[in-house]
Amino acid sequence: MFEAEFLTMMPHTVTIYPRTGYTDNGVPSHVGAVGKAYRCRIVGKNLSLRRSQVQDQTVVFDIYLNSGGDVIGMEDKVELPDDGAWLDRYPIMFAVARATDEDGHHHTKLQCGWQYHRQGQ
Repeated sequence: MFEAEFLTMMPHTVTIYPRTGYTDNGVPSHVGAVGKAYRCRIVGKNLSLRRSQVQDQTVVFDIYLNSGGDVIGMEDKVELPDDGAWLDRYPIMFAVARATDEDGHHHTKLQCGWQYHRQGQ
């Protein structure tokens, strides 16, 4: 459990929708899932992807989540705040880590965006 002072560093709220099954193609499905809101801190940036004839935008960022005892899975869906700061409100999660300290589970760190740009950041 976080102290109130620590929670002041978590100004954002995201919603996590658990995976409810798979589509016929084996893709995780969230149909009928009930989302749960979590306080968090979102840290990241927008990146330009430049190729010889095309330029595109993408994001890479980490979400430090006050998840309590809840387990967040790689196939769950994350919804970012509707504040216009993000290119995609439903980014792909490519890593989930549960952080602990001497008192037990502390927070969950979600890494989102285009994973290949994590190298060299």
